[in-house]
Amino acid sequence: MALSEFELINRYFRRPGLAADPEVHPCVVLGPGDDCALLELPAGQQLALSLDVLVAGVHFPEDADPHLLAGRALAVNLSDLAAMGATPLGFTLGLTLPRIDETWLQGFSDGLLDAAARYCCPLLGGDTTRGPLQIAIQVQGRLAAGTALRRDGAKAGDDVYVSGQLGRAGLALSVLQNKLPAASAMQRDELLVAYYRPEPRLPLGVALRGLATSAQDVSDGVLADLGHIARASGVAMQLHAEQVPVAATLSALCAPAQALQLALTAGDDYELVFTASPAQRTAIADAAATTGTAVARIGRVTAGTGIEVVAADGSVILFPSAGYLHFS
Repeated sequence: MALSEFELINRYFRRPGLAADPEVHPCVVLGPGDDCALLELPAGQQLALSLDVLVAGVHFPEDADPHLLAGRALAVNLSDLAAMGATPLGFTLGLTLPRIDETWLQGFSDGLLDAAARYCCPLLGGDTTRGPLQIAIQVQGRLAAGTALRRDGAKAGDDVYVSGQLGRAGLALSVLQNKLPAASAMQRDELLVAYYRPEPRLPLGVALRGLATSAQDVSDGVLADLGHIARASGVAMQLHAEQVPVAATLSALCAPAQALQLALTAGDDYELVFTASPAQRTAIADAAATTGTAVARIGRVTAGTGIEVVAADGSVILFPSAGYLHFS
């Protein structure tokens, strides 16, 4: 006999270690099982909310491993909290399933439990229904009032930074589509880990509060996401191609121009791009070292509009597109 919706929820999503427990999570007054979860923030704290919807065949392969998929689904949402400098409180889940597949559900539940424990971000509640496979996760976080990193604070003269190495998740799509025969087994594994297990830069985001003038996570591509900051702040940016931290695997498998294009436009890296005054360079380096995160200064904020990428000889490099478009 097929599971009912409530049996499904109880078996796979109200598990100890996954479901929020007021005895373990101090800001949770009431966890899953009622019409709403209840949270209580300490005085002087603000609530940060973000929601992403992942659709099978659009945002992930339909045959993706459910354990890896669950971890990715939570991590990409937590990256939004990192971009604001927020600390996770919990998340809610909306899951649409074409059918009840208990093997798939067990893998997905295990992956969620692992990610929830790793990032101290328990499940607060949600809903399941029948339909094409879709995963909607809303994350909730907290931070001191007035300290959020926003997109609208960049100023002409600021430095432009990015964390980590870029482009591996974009190249992973070629692996998933069997279009990268030259890659070794080790390189394929590295690229797939970058795609399925992105690391939300939560400690770095917290460390940048009071230092960065603006921030954004890299979901659609560095150029596209810096473009969001530039438009919100009413500024332009000039990036230096030789300073972009292109992942070594891209340089090994791609021509230099293709590697740079992937690094700047492919997206799905879930690193942080941010701006800061040159006066904060030492403090930024200290924040990077303290959080164990590589950070590269890749350009500067200027007056005007748009994002310009320049080569070492001063020529402007043009790209077919700035990044992923959700409706194109």
